[in-house]
Amino acid sequence: MRPSFAALLLAGLPLGSLVAGDESADPLVIDDAAPFSDRLLGDWGGVRSSLADHGVTLNLDGTYSLQGVADGGTRFGHDEGNLFAGQLGLLLDTGKAGLWPGGFLSARVEGRGGDSVLRRAGTTSPVNNGAILPLIPGSLRDGGWGLTELTYAQFLSEQFGLVMGLINTDSGDANPIAGSLGSDEFFMNTGLLYSPVAISTVPNVTPGGGILWIPSEENEVKLLVIGTSETAGHNPFERYEGTTFLGEWATKFRIADRPSGSTLSASYSIGEERLRLSDDPRLLLADYLTGTPLASTEDSWSIMWNGYHYVSGDETGGWGFFGRFGVSDGDPNPIDWAGAAGLGGIGLLPGRERDRWGLGLFHQSFADDGFLAAAGITEETGAELFYNIALGRGTNLTLDVQCVDSAVPRAGTVVVLGARLGVRF
Repeated sequence: MRPSFAALLLAGLPLGSLVAGDESADPLVIDDAAPFSDRLLGDWGGVRSSLADHGVTLNLDGTYSLQGVADGGTRFGHDEGNLFAGQLGLLLDTGKAGLWPGGFLSARVEGRGGDSVLRRAGTTSPVNNGAILPLIPGSLRDGGWGLTELTYAQFLSEQFGLVMGLINTDSGDANPIAGSLGSDEFFMNTGLLYSPVAISTVPNVTPGGGILWIPSEENEVKLLVIGTSETAGHNPFERYEGTTFLGEWATKFRIADRPSGSTLSASYSIGEERLRLSDDPRLLLADYLTGTPLASTEDSWSIMWNGYHYVSGDETGGWGFFGRFGVSDGDPNPIDWAGAAGLGGIGLLPGRERDRWGLGLFHQSFADDGFLAAAGITEETGAELFYNIALGRGTNLTLDVQCVDSAVPRAGTVVVLGARLGVRF
């Protein structure tokens, strides 16, 4: 890693405010009443507010991540990773636009470039979720860009709606303490961001449709029918194969008068040859398998749960615990079961009420199908600690350390250090 870059980032930080008990440090102050106070460029001189009043919201986000393998790993890839990623999103509210009520059109373009340490780290679970999205098959080393969302949702009432189009699933299995696969302010290791048992049934970008049901403020249900093949970076109509039935129920409740919640998801896929193990960037096995990768046309299923409980405060400020657990058929799905747990929140240190932090553990158990076992790949366990510093309007810096007992025997125990700079323009 380049210490000069880290020094450059840290030079502008009020480091005194990161030390507990330092009352002389000035806390970060952001005017929440100002329009778009969470964006670096604010309201664009009133243009953003005017567009929002007419139902149009534009978002431009970028991240730069720097990682290095401090110990362990393999001989493949780069010792140091410098990765740029960005996305441009648009949301149109047809009601505010004066067209018709209840309609929402969303579109997103994503891209990434640069080098990562994924292959050098030698873990089957990617140590940087930003290095695999968009999930373009075969793009792990070259990066790429593509249209990753184009959906239309029409609410027929306040509780019921329909959705169709090019669906992006990276916000599925989300947890307010741990994040989701598409988040950039939480953990970096994908093993803590979602349940990998969904790999053989749920792609990241795919055509589909379904229903949205919101029976109460505490409950939300999604039922989707989507394609099983990944279409990011390609014509989705040319790559549509197989069918996945996907359901998700998210609920909020209180335990001991503290905010809690859970999400239960299930998937079932038919009529598709499972994505070959070496083709899916969410499972890094291409460098360690020889011969013909495992393929199957059998049906596949997965069941996933995640939950959280705040010991103090809530999602806007406080801390609590989270957990994840997922199981699958184990054949053809390469992951038999997976789990994760930890704690995190917002506002750990005095004067740093906007900083986010987290500590988590994950474990993945691979299917004993003979093919993976022959390569010595049976299970992987890892831990991660991150601290996300709110630098100012629309900017944050995540400092991150990971230690993973890799499922790849030759990689051993891997230690990865990193930093991620996020900017919301």
